[in-house]
Amino acid sequence: MNQPAALIFCGLFGIPSLTTAKELTYERTDPPLEVTFKIAGGHYSGVVTGGDLFLQSDISTPPIVRWKDAAKGKFYTLMMLDFDGNANGSWPDPVPSGENSPVRHWIVGNIPGDLLSGAGYVESTSDPLIKNPTVLQPYSAPHIPMVSDRYGLYLFEQPRKIEFAAVTGPITNYDFAKFLKTYQLGDPAASNFFVAIYTSESPFSGKAFQGNDVSKSWHKDYGEGHLTK
Repeated sequence: MNQPAALIFCGLFGIPSLTTAKELTYERTDPPLEVTFKIAGGHYSGVVTGGDLFLQSDISTPPIVRWKDAAKGKFYTLMMLDFDGNANGSWPDPVPSGENSPVRHWIVGNIPGDLLSGAGYVESTSDPLIKNPTVLQPYSAPHIPMVSDRYGLYLFEQPRKIEFAAVTGPITNYDFAKFLKTYQLGDPAASNFFVAIYTSESPFSGKAFQGNDVSKSWHKDYGEGHLTK
């Protein structure tokens, strides 16, 4: 069925029309999705303001997420994705996304709007499978094999409270577009992003540290593609 026919069909039978989401990008919206990590050791701010750099070892626990424009009585879905996915380069280098892209790091549905606009949502580490909100993918902290990856956090307004099916399968090569279409989530209401970097030891530990040896693979695809914007 083509799109115009599908819209007519939905209208005749009172079925909400399917929404087609635009391509997700790394973006800090205005107003932004407010994301705050508790940084291990408290050596620097955990507030995400758009493209902030964090050591991956410092953000092992879920952040607090708020959005001041979330509406009371509405429900929202939160998603965290990595579109770099083991790329042989790092933004803004012109290399294609890695073989693991996109990587699913966090999905939570049915988050009440008044919670988001108030104290904010934070995943319970003691009970990650609580029913309301619905944790479909517990927070999975960045695990970078080399150098750095970017991570986007996206908030979608739901048409209603949803009975979600379980999210299964590997977190790599995740078909987020199918998920958005299935639940009619459309475009993000708010988003933000950050960069996580790999080091062998925390620079604050006093120990010598280094990144991974990427001399054999780094930039091997340079100029042959474009990382997600």
